[in-house]
Amino acid sequence: MKLFLENPHLFEYFGLVVVLLIFFSTSFFFKQLVPTRKWSGIGLIVVPVVYFFILLDAHVVNIPYTDDFNLLETIYKFRHAPDFTTGVKILFEQVNQHRFAFERIVMLIMVLFTGTVNIKTQIILGDLFLLGIAWFLFRSFKKEHISWYYFIPVPYVIFNLVYWENAYWGIAALQNTPLIFFAFLTAYGISRNDQKGFYISVIAALLTTFTSGSGLLTWIIGAILLLFQKRYKLLAGWVAALVAVICFYFLFDYYMIPSTGEKAWTHPLYNLIFVFGFWGNALFLDLRHPLTPSFYPDLIWCVLLGAAIMALFLAWVTRILIKKKLVWSDWFLWGAMMFMMGTGAMFVISRPLSTYLMYGGNIFSRRYMIFGIALLAVFYVCVVILLKDYKYLRKAAVMLGMSVFVSLNFVSYYLSIVQIRKMHDDLVIDSYFWKNYKTFLTAGDNFGDIPFWNHPTRMRDLINSVEKEGLSHFYQFLTLPDQQNLIRETADRSTVLQGNFSARSHSRNTENNVPAKYYRFKLEGKDNLKPAYFVFRSPKITFVLPAVPQPATVADFLKTQSYYSNTAAYGLFKSKVPAGNYDVWILYPGSAAASWKAIPAGKRVVL
Repeated sequence: MKLFLENPHLFEYFGLVVVLLIFFSTSFFFKQLVPTRKWSGIGLIVVPVVYFFILLDAHVVNIPYTDDFNLLETIYKFRHAPDFTTGVKILFEQVNQHRFAFERIVMLIMVLFTGTVNIKTQIILGDLFLLGIAWFLFRSFKKEHISWYYFIPVPYVIFNLVYWENAYWGIAALQNTPLIFFAFLTAYGISRNDQKGFYISVIAALLTTFTSGSGLLTWIIGAILLLFQKRYKLLAGWVAALVAVICFYFLFDYYMIPSTGEKAWTHPLYNLIFVFGFWGNALFLDLRHPLTPSFYPDLIWCVLLGAAIMALFLAWVTRILIKKKLVWSDWFLWGAMMFMMGTGAMFVISRPLSTYLMYGGNIFSRRYMIFGIALLAVFYVCVVILLKDYKYLRKAAVMLGMSVFVSLNFVSYYLSIVQIRKMHDDLVIDSYFWKNYKTFLTAGDNFGDIPFWNHPTRMRDLINSVEKEGLSHFYQFLTLPDQQNLIRETADRSTVLQGNFSARSHSRNTENNVPAKYYRFKLEGKDNLKPAYFVFRSPKITFVLPAVPQPATVADFLKTQSYYSNTAAYGLFKSKVPAGNYDVWILYPGSAAASWKAIPAGKRVVL
């Protein structure tokens, strides 16, 4: 599906969804269109799922990214463990507060059957758990005897690019998405109110615990559900299992990481706003939020949505207390809400705010947006269930949900496809950076930084070891000549560049909200020939950066029906660029495989 890399066919996707919506909506007003209702409804459910995975296949590459190397290292060490105890320690080895046993087991199974760790397969497997999350919500509607039509908005909120970093990063995809699914499975098992369901929930809680540190929440949530169900005998067994898990988790080869930050209750109002914002982070748009004390509309909506989720949670607790006959969906949705909301609370406790949420707008990481997305989907399902006896309010809720979720889906793709394209291009050239500069483009704050905290040999030895054993194919995209010979072997001085290259700098806030100098390189092309890289050549070094195609403006997108424009650009902080006086070249793929052609840009820049 690499066809969707150069052209994501976003206009066609939008058009297909709109056409299906028209057919589905008008079938309720024209009898002759009733036969189209079922198939257009099914199409509305299937299309966003299929498009999501097509883009996933097109942009994901089998190259490790940051923490993926840590898991690769443990897999290598596990295969060379001298004894059983050492192997167990490696399998449950601590990473920050987490024990990634589930992720390592998946990778070990992959090695057992294929002899290698395929990061792309790992990502796809992780994202497939989204289908399981959607299935639980679909079953909830079915249990409440609500038409499947009301489920149609759900895929548009679950399958989008709000959380693109989680969806396209190996460790994140295999951690956060299965984590939510296993937490849902735990709540579902207890909600079944039978012995079989209890065993399902125990296994699921174990998987959740050893997928991510926040998985420990499932044991507390399970205890609450069993307590409210008055299943005291099973509650005693559950607590005993909880004690055993906690003892193993914190006593077996574990060290406590001291917290140096302020306590959450030092600034209670700021942190209450923070947790509301995290719960509503599905509305956090993939836009720059400059380091200024401004009111950003999307963050305001995040906080308001978080407050609405809190109100719904209280309403659901009231429903649990007063409803005479509860079904499994009541318990399940309550447990699902508690897990996502509890995860947000843990996030605030571990990273409390001491200043205003809006200041910088750089509070959230895209890999955590999946929790807000799942919580918003549960929120919608709960609202529809609460209103199921109120016909017109229920219909109003589904129409509002459909409008908001489809809009969010469309906006997320328009804003973030360029982000996954940049991630793709960065990872493709990482092996070139390692071979030529002994650093990564995708890791570190400074040029020359080495992953694993600048350890002089750890990354070198790891890459050599996993490549030798076939656990990774890190150098698979290494087709560029060495940086010393790049221009000499590819220069084409007879061709005139069709376009205008520019370099700009400005101050921009880093991930830690510290202002720093930021470079932006851009080539405004005048033909359909797409550049691959910007090359900066000085007497000391030849430095290469991806030329990432840029989205067209909304007007041009609608006019040309093409997502990408003829402009390519790349931006990075000054600390990631080696200082020097550079001649600029534009590198294009040649006509033959693995061949390149460099055209002078006619510009010199001082970096």
